[in-house]
Amino acid sequence: MTVGRVIGGLAASAAVAGGAVVALHMNKASAPRTEPAAAFSMPVTPSAHVTFAPLPTRTARPTTSTPTTAARTTVAPAATSTTIRPVAVHSSASSSVRPTPTVRPTPAAHPSTAARPAPARTSAAPHVAAAARGTALPLHYSTGSATRVITVTAPSRGRTTARLQAWTKASGGGWRKYGTAVTAHIGAQGMSTHPSESKSATPMGSFTLTQAFGYYTDPGTSLPYLKTRPSDWWISQAGPLYNTHQRCASNCRFNRGSPNEHLYYERPYYGYAVVIDYNTRNAPGGVRQGAGSAFFLHVTDGAPTAGCIAISQSKLVTLLRWLMPSAHPRILIGTT
Repeated sequence: MTVGRVIGGLAASAAVAGGAVVALHMNKASAPRTEPAAAFSMPVTPSAHVTFAPLPTRTARPTTSTPTTAARTTVAPAATSTTIRPVAVHSSASSSVRPTPTVRPTPAAHPSTAARPAPARTSAAPHVAAAARGTALPLHYSTGSATRVITVTAPSRGRTTARLQAWTKASGGGWRKYGTAVTAHIGAQGMSTHPSESKSATPMGSFTLTQAFGYYTDPGTSLPYLKTRPSDWWISQAGPLYNTHQRCASNCRFNRGSPNEHLYYERPYYGYAVVIDYNTRNAPGGVRQGAGSAFFLHVTDGAPTAGCIAISQSKLVTLLRWLMPSAHPRILIGTT
């Protein structure tokens, strides 16, 4: 079809009170005219007729639609400088046909942005980290409900030194070392399964650790701690007070001397000490007369003991701060 775009010597102007009015005028002449002059002249092809589009009641932006087969007709401008809105000239054969929109092809996806296949789903349960497992203790004694233990091991019963190592129970089972191992001095007669008052041997087995004491102020342990006084004693004489702590300054029910130990004055040994529950009231079988008494984990002077376990004061303070009743701590003593 054909379309003519007309540019004449007339102008369109002014939208008044919500409606649009087109005023057509010519440039002023020198004399008045008695008859209206022609608005414009335009050559028209025989196959087309001119149609003026009605002005809209509201001002709108024109939408330009160029048919694919449209032909354009240009008219030379007149003498005036005014213009008129372009109107569409449609051929009678296709006045109701809208141009077919151009369809642009969708560009191919770049290889780097191409959709990737979703990973296949599995029905397996989410991965859960396994609880950390520890190792076995060097001694096979019972640990009861303990979650913190100390092992004291020697290569044979006759040795007077041993290896002391602290352990914490692992969440996945087994035990994990706490700190480093240290040398411990034990009984002058080594270790024994049957200690007595007549032997300087350290008892073998698994024993609870339930109380501590010392000449110095509590270093920060959670165990019950007794700061000793000159009136504090540990009883080793036979009788109802055997292997117990007693505080007495005068008129005591025990001898204020041998075989009992005057705790306050036994230094450096009892600067800090932990009671080993061998043959004490806290032991499973209670107290047995003559089976041995006053077995402690205490400060060393570098020599064998009368049956106690002795280590450096700094290491003992570290252990005191680590021990706590809620961990039900134990000490295991034996050979490997």
